[in-house]
Amino acid sequence: MSLSVNEHTSDIAREALAIFDNVATGAKAELARFKGPSAESLAPLNTLTTEKAVAKLNEIGREILNGHQILSREPAIARVIAADESDNITTFYISRFAPSGLRDSKVRFASYNAPVGRLASLRPGGYIEVPGGSLEVLERTVFHAEALPVGWDSLDTIFEADGQKTVTVTSLLRLLSERDAPADALDEIERMLKDAEVDDNVTIGRKRGIIDKMQLRDQAVLDEYQDAIFRLSLDSQLLILGPPGTGKTTTLIRRLGQKLDPHGLSDDEQSLIDVSPSPLPHGQSWIMFTPTDLLGQYLKEAFSRNNVPAPDLRIKTWIGHRKELARNHLSILRTANGGGPFILKDNAATITPDAVQSPIEWFEQFQTKQNSDFWSGLEGAAAILSSATDAEIAKLGDRLRAAVQSAQTTSAASGIYALVSLSEDVRRVLGRVRADVDGVLKTALARAQAGARTQGENFFEQLIAFLDTLDDQTDQADDDLDDEEEEEEDRPTNKPAAAQRAYYAALRLQARSKARRRSASSRSALVLDWIGDRGLTDTEASGLAERLGWQLSLNRFSAPVRQYLGKVPARYRQFRRSERGGRWYPDGNPGRDLHPLEADLIILAMLRAGNALMADNRVRRNIDQSAYESLRALYDIQRNQILVDEAPDFSPVQLACMRALAIEPIGSFFACGDFNQRITDWGSRSEESLQWVEPSLQIQRISIAYRQSRQLNDLAKALADPASGNQSDADLPEDVNNDAVSPVMASGLSEPEDVALWLSQRLSEIERSVSPRPLPSIAILVPEEAAVRPITDALNAVIEDQNLHAVACVDGKIIGRDDEIRVFDVRHIKGLEFEAVFFVGVDRLAASEPSLFERYLYVGATRAATYLGMCADDEIPPSLARLSDHFGERW
Repeated sequence: MSLSVNEHTSDIAREALAIFDNVATGAKAELARFKGPSAESLAPLNTLTTEKAVAKLNEIGREILNGHQILSREPAIARVIAADESDNITTFYISRFAPSGLRDSKVRFASYNAPVGRLASLRPGGYIEVPGGSLEVLERTVFHAEALPVGWDSLDTIFEADGQKTVTVTSLLRLLSERDAPADALDEIERMLKDAEVDDNVTIGRKRGIIDKMQLRDQAVLDEYQDAIFRLSLDSQLLILGPPGTGKTTTLIRRLGQKLDPHGLSDDEQSLIDVSPSPLPHGQSWIMFTPTDLLGQYLKEAFSRNNVPAPDLRIKTWIGHRKELARNHLSILRTANGGGPFILKDNAATITPDAVQSPIEWFEQFQTKQNSDFWSGLEGAAAILSSATDAEIAKLGDRLRAAVQSAQTTSAASGIYALVSLSEDVRRVLGRVRADVDGVLKTALARAQAGARTQGENFFEQLIAFLDTLDDQTDQADDDLDDEEEEEEDRPTNKPAAAQRAYYAALRLQARSKARRRSASSRSALVLDWIGDRGLTDTEASGLAERLGWQLSLNRFSAPVRQYLGKVPARYRQFRRSERGGRWYPDGNPGRDLHPLEADLIILAMLRAGNALMADNRVRRNIDQSAYESLRALYDIQRNQILVDEAPDFSPVQLACMRALAIEPIGSFFACGDFNQRITDWGSRSEESLQWVEPSLQIQRISIAYRQSRQLNDLAKALADPASGNQSDADLPEDVNNDAVSPVMASGLSEPEDVALWLSQRLSEIERSVSPRPLPSIAILVPEEAAVRPITDALNAVIEDQNLHAVACVDGKIIGRDDEIRVFDVRHIKGLEFEAVFFVGVDRLAASEPSLFERYLYVGATRAATYLGMCADDEIPPSLARLSDHFGERW
């Protein structure tokens, strides 16, 4: 019998399996009788708070239900023996969810999310502070519980005790069956066989797991460094940096689970949630951003294991969420009903490489300019009103000018608040001026129609016909500025209304033509030319020009919040025009086309402006007033928690947008990533750029890499060459046998059939190596989307005789089954991990992506846990050939 297996270990195994059964049985009983909390318990009911209270009850009900389901499948994740300062010993069984209704005088039960759950992450000798003192870990057992037809078992159970070597037991059930077998039931040969089985069942140190499914590796118990990070306060702003396989994403998901679990929240955290203005219950008030849809789908199973429902509404790519914000919430993009001024185009040629490389400078220049334009525009409008010949308007203009000047010495929020207090008077006077203007315009239109009738014609029908001849592109010229100055209104959806609008716009242009120079090719100018003498008389034009000046100036003050937030897109358009041919924009007229990175700039400016207003106590107290309607709309898009995976793939401006979506006073923002894995031209390049995103950002580093073997970890460090500005500081975990096999490399495989034959040979080697286990999780990475299907088809033609099958994961949207070999474009595999990865056509990728090739190489190579193969069409690229000592030819 192995010396590593003693009576104490067996006693733990026996106790643990009995506890598993009790916890799972109790959880199933709770599920059978669970009906959920009822609104009837809310007595007396308050009609103002009932809806929110019922939503919270429903959320609690779902959390309890999901928790019991988890316990029925996984009763415990750790057993810890701890001593207090008086040497009193307590045994804790720690689960993902706290068992209820269980009574056992010998042990205590706790949720991992609760403060005492930190014991599970500490090795012997570690301690935590508790009310009244501290607890020191004397012994720790980490379980991987599994229900079998014959009863509960725990696979690859780790035993740790102070002063003893770490031991891994493959199966507790098997261990007990050997220990409990009667001595007289075994003859000498059988006993020798059984002893050999026990030795095979017990390993000194920790065993490396095999990845046999395409899902995030389950790390039920975080290490002490990850654990300390995920327990930081809910209102923290955090960034985890670390090499591949260090558990960054796992820590992020576990933190979210802990911050959604009422048992894991402190009183201060719960108070923050109670005052949060989020329109959603806390359990649903979060968004996680990933760079690809595939990564979001990949992570769903990990969310489920941690009792976190994760629908598509809450796991998003920035590409998709950006368009939703810009189109449906912030009126940046045009819609069928009007919307904003822009049309989003992925390949719009509207910005320079400098804008891509220096987004912070680009944004700050725009922000300074648009903010200056807003306040100077108000100052100019107030001056026009102060000098008006109308006494009432002049008096109101003096009050508005004083408010604007005061804002220059205080804050934007103070200035907007002061202007809101005057907006009712502004709207009253504006109504009178607008009625005068409308009267003049209607009179002119009626006169034109009447004049046409005397000649047997219909002026209005002729106008509609003329407008039909105009190219839509003419709508992109200077008269857009007129629209931006007018009071916002829905664009007409029928031809008569559109004709009336076009006629009135032309008359406004006529009235202002002496004071303002307009483009002869603008839509309004073309309509005015067609109208000819059927417009305003000179007297009408002179009087209308003055009133239009008042109207436009009063419009700027009629809805200060809407002007401050909603006119950011218009101010961006003016900024782009003024900077045309400069550092950020090429020469030429971009029209309404908008590059996605431009949309990021506008979104960030609007979100930061809104957040600045909401930070003012006076604004928050009056938020329900109609004047703040556009500000209240921001609450609809903000959430209690914002999480970001693979953060360096996003630009600083994009990350700042995400940070601005975290609702205050919580402001919870948690991101993770690795600069070495950035594979976007616009991605974040430095810690300084991320500090710009959030000055209060805490940067935490983790370096223990759990994914890769020693050979692949050495290769990863060599790929992240400090001489090239990159560095990998991944350390392998202690007490783990990390030795495996060297990666393999081949060249001269230019045809899919040649690649397929080479792959099939390597697959056979892997299958023989892992036998009797089935083939583990395998991915094949190709250099471009066009190669996915050819490689898949060629491989299937070869491996059919091995009863294997490959699936083409087209556009990174097809996940495939766990018994299939998956083929991806390398651009879609950020954040994923597999037991084996093959990277084909590496020289083709080097040629097509010279600036990002080494990053793609690093990302692709670090997806593998044990087996890595690379091949080239012709010759191995120099950046890889220099590492030939790390590679072999076969396994």
